[in-house]
Amino acid sequence: MGEHPFASALATAEPGQFLRLERDTGRSSRFAELDQLVANVLSIALAGHRPVSVVTGVQGSSNNDTLALSSLSREEQGLVREMYSLSKQQKRGAWYLTEQMSLKAGVLNLPAHLRHYPWHAMTLATNEVARVHLGAAPDALAAWCLLIPLFDDLMAPITVRAAGSSKPGAEQEETWGQITARYATMGLAPTPQSRVFVYGAGWSRLDRGGQVRARLALLDELTRADPLQVAARFRAARIQALISATLKKSRSGTPLARKVLTKALQPVLSAYFGGDWLSYLDYVEMPPGSGEEIVTALPEAKLFVGGSAKAEAVAAQQGIDVSDVQAMLAAFLGQGSSVSPVEQRVDVLRRWWSQFDAVHARQAPGMHPLWGLVEDGPYAIRAGFGPTRQLYRWLLSPDLVEEVDRLWDGVTLPRWPETIVSEPYPHRLMAETVGVAAAFWHGVALTAWFVCEGPTSRTPLSGLRSYYRRHLNELAQAGTPIHLGLFDELEHAERYLGEPQPVYSHQQNANAGRTSISMGVIIGERRAGFERLRDIITGHRQGWSHRYLAEYLEHRWKSELTEVSYELNKFVAANGKLPTYKQFARFADTAANHWFNGDLAGLYAAIGERAPATSRRVDLLPGAAHDFVDAVYAALGGLPFDEVMKNPGSPLANSCRQKARLAAASVTYLQIAEALGRAPDIKEFGGDRHEWDWADGRERGWSAYQQAIEQVLMRNGAGSNFPGRPHR
Repeated sequence: MGEHPFASALATAEPGQFLRLERDTGRSSRFAELDQLVANVLSIALAGHRPVSVVTGVQGSSNNDTLALSSLSREEQGLVREMYSLSKQQKRGAWYLTEQMSLKAGVLNLPAHLRHYPWHAMTLATNEVARVHLGAAPDALAAWCLLIPLFDDLMAPITVRAAGSSKPGAEQEETWGQITARYATMGLAPTPQSRVFVYGAGWSRLDRGGQVRARLALLDELTRADPLQVAARFRAARIQALISATLKKSRSGTPLARKVLTKALQPVLSAYFGGDWLSYLDYVEMPPGSGEEIVTALPEAKLFVGGSAKAEAVAAQQGIDVSDVQAMLAAFLGQGSSVSPVEQRVDVLRRWWSQFDAVHARQAPGMHPLWGLVEDGPYAIRAGFGPTRQLYRWLLSPDLVEEVDRLWDGVTLPRWPETIVSEPYPHRLMAETVGVAAAFWHGVALTAWFVCEGPTSRTPLSGLRSYYRRHLNELAQAGTPIHLGLFDELEHAERYLGEPQPVYSHQQNANAGRTSISMGVIIGERRAGFERLRDIITGHRQGWSHRYLAEYLEHRWKSELTEVSYELNKFVAANGKLPTYKQFARFADTAANHWFNGDLAGLYAAIGERAPATSRRVDLLPGAAHDFVDAVYAALGGLPFDEVMKNPGSPLANSCRQKARLAAASVTYLQIAEALGRAPDIKEFGGDRHEWDWADGRERGWSAYQQAIEQVLMRNGAGSNFPGRPHR
């Protein structure tokens, strides 16, 4: 430590002395505006105002909530934009920052909730969780690294007491000792109001009203403290922790940033130095470490997915035979063909889209609904009206169906990326690969069908624009927008549909003498005129396809592969080495499953990297997953679902529901077995997510469930390949 005297002095100073050292050396000015901002937010919160607002994003989208610091002045907003922009922090080298984050932002509003809703404050605060994309606004990044840590410490007496604890007394005493020490660091001396929270000080003897009054008294006590001193001393303690970690790693010179910045310390660098490691080193008077390179920009993604189309040009340019070029391409791609996995799938998707369009274009009243043409979820045993199982096998050409089954029948599981396991629903995965365009055009066509042919529709035609808002936004962002005239034309055409006619669940005609008796239950309505709506949608769909389909499919594969390349380069920039296979799978599994049949090595090649390993392929699923699920349900003793669900509240119906859920999960059981090379135990399977009342308990149910799966495998001739159960 003697080699870095100023850093050593800061690391060992008391908070007040730390701030004096900053002031005496002219360093305090760099934090003046920041400390004042934090102090202002703290004052506003303790006065009973909410300093942050959380707006939930569009349902169905992830990480699109909005978090805004609602109490900042114009100058403070400018400071936040400059300090806490994700792109600016990454340009300063903060590649440890993740694009998406879940923030427990309610702690910032907890003082306000306690002032206004003291009986429900904890529930309100707990529910305020923001799932945000850090690049969308700097407020979220500022909340994460600058404000939430302070409020977590200040509100700890309240939140820890609200959570309760069953830990031994010694551990609870240690927890409260740490809370008291953090209060002292911020200059907050213990008072009767704060002591009552401490373990053994009488909190448990307070009734609910007494606890509410104690919380409000603590807020009043915090209000009397100098918020600027609290903010500055808290900052001092956090920077001290960073300095101490740096000095601990400095035995052979200044350590590299990635050697010091643990998950706990990354927010400190972002909060007070804008993510700039060199700025921090300058602050503590330490020279950059040998070999320290601050990456300010990531390499541009180079994708190798379209080589076959250029083989002839390369052969002519180099004066070699085109077959030699194709052989080299095949070797580079690690396969027997020079056509890349992405090219193969794009070709199949184009053909699928052509047949998908033709099926919808010829749909007419009296035909079977097309619900099930696009498989949009795993198969589940259900009662009543629903999608037609594997409808695509009846309506698409056999060769196309076979290619989809072949090209999307494998996936990688991030927990076990060394094995490519079976994908039980290749047509669902294929539709997921096509993405939002398939979901939109299929959904709009189904809505038109059910509006006209009944029995019910999830939205009227007038609500389509709002219902598909997320889809429209995503397509517009991809540069392949939907012409909004589609909705105007459909709404106009709705006026000319026929009068509503009742739709019956069933109808029976019986003759009683000369009287005809009609019996049935009205379950909805239908209206003539579907062909008019169909033709409007077909015209717009074919116009969009002609103009955008090729561009859209290129956007699909290019954006997913580029994102993987970006995440890989970001990992290297933050850690100084390539990720392990499992680390790579965490951000690469989606692209690998969509475009490479779960083969991570193929994805590595496509982004120009050498894979650290290869994956083995295991497939234990005998035939179609739908048939396997039905067979497991029967083996569990499940009864015909439609019949059982005529009395949905009965114990028998509840038992069959539980068995149906377990049967649907049997394909996941097989996937885990493929990955592990043995049957999973109940924890690996996720048994806590299921109910076992049907078997009088989890232990008996788990054994019966495993026996049912093995019985079905044996009956289908796959039992000899199934790995055994783990020994107890």
